[in-house]
Amino acid sequence: MSSLSEGIDLATPEGALSDAFLQDVLRSLVQTRSVNPGIYETQMAEMVRRWLEPTGADVHVVEFAPGRPSVAAVMAGSGGGPTLVLNGHMDTVPIDDESLWDSDPFAGDVRNGYMYGRGACDMKAGLTTQIAVAHRLASIRDELKGTLILHFVAGEECAEPGALSLVQAGFTGDFGIVTEPTELRVAVAERGLGLYRVRILGQSIHASRATLGINPVPRLRGVLQVIDDYEREVMAKPHPLLPGGSCTPTVVRAGVKENAVADYCDLLLDRRLIPGETIEGERAELERRLSALGDDDPDFSCEVTSFEFGFEPAEIPADSKFAAIVADAVKGVTGTRGEIWGTPYASDVRNLVNDAGMEAVTFGPGNVAECHCANERVSMAQVRQAAEVMARVARDLL
Repeated sequence: MSSLSEGIDLATPEGALSDAFLQDVLRSLVQTRSVNPGIYETQMAEMVRRWLEPTGADVHVVEFAPGRPSVAAVMAGSGGGPTLVLNGHMDTVPIDDESLWDSDPFAGDVRNGYMYGRGACDMKAGLTTQIAVAHRLASIRDELKGTLILHFVAGEECAEPGALSLVQAGFTGDFGIVTEPTELRVAVAERGLGLYRVRILGQSIHASRATLGINPVPRLRGVLQVIDDYEREVMAKPHPLLPGGSCTPTVVRAGVKENAVADYCDLLLDRRLIPGETIEGERAELERRLSALGDDDPDFSCEVTSFEFGFEPAEIPADSKFAAIVADAVKGVTGTRGEIWGTPYASDVRNLVNDAGMEAVTFGPGNVAECHCANERVSMAQVRQAAEVMARVARDLL
């Protein structure tokens, strides 16, 4: 599998965290397609297993659906120490238009210190750091009291339960790092997502006799005004690390024929939640506010329902001791303490924090602005720094 790192002693810190080894690993992962939806993660899971094999880690595979494997690798110490989980997802988003790329998006070309390719930043660079940490700790395994668990999960890009399946299988710990791109900042908070359908109820009838029915479409005006007022309030709620919440109308559907009053009018909402808000709590609040439209319009009636796809916000205290350990390790590597931050995006850290009750942060190489786009790239220098930081954290903690 290797080329640049051939002959490097991976049993040494210099070898496991070397530029050559990191580049070999990341290139192999970029070249292993794992597009979701499409190719999915089976080939990636095998590539990960091959890179981990020399570490002696116990490798387990958990499928949340047939052909959708997530990998958990366990390196247990002598006992009595904490458990640290490093988590990352194997799947990537598709390529929209390959002609927009300056090079093959699955080649893993390196130019001017950056590796280019689909998934290079989101988040095969993070997976590379996890593999490097496993090799680094394998060389001092006899000294470890605690346990290192590595998650390589399926389905994150489509909010599928890859990470949750590993948590439910018992692969949890005391502390966690989700290795999504943060430019070496230490994220302790992320927004959640509630997706709602507002159904304005009507009574269908031939349009020539519209006054004898109940037309839900004109009533959309009042609903949108309520939503607008509501969004102004939620956007104004302060959070020290995150932008405020939002409530964005995204889709309207009504009617089946141009000369018939519709039975109902559906409005879909994208509601970004900050910590302290919940999907159900905000659904109920929307329903309460909208029901007040019936005070002036006795024919107004609506229902607010939640889509199954959605997730709660996640947060640990900004003064978390573990977050401070990671931030201090960043200073040890780069000379500048890692900034305590909140991610503008959502990730599987919610499964570690909300479902497993872990003290977990998001920390990894790369800039999220360079994800999901043509010429996706990641700084190889930052990949090395992130690997060094996580190796320090793991070594000192375990």
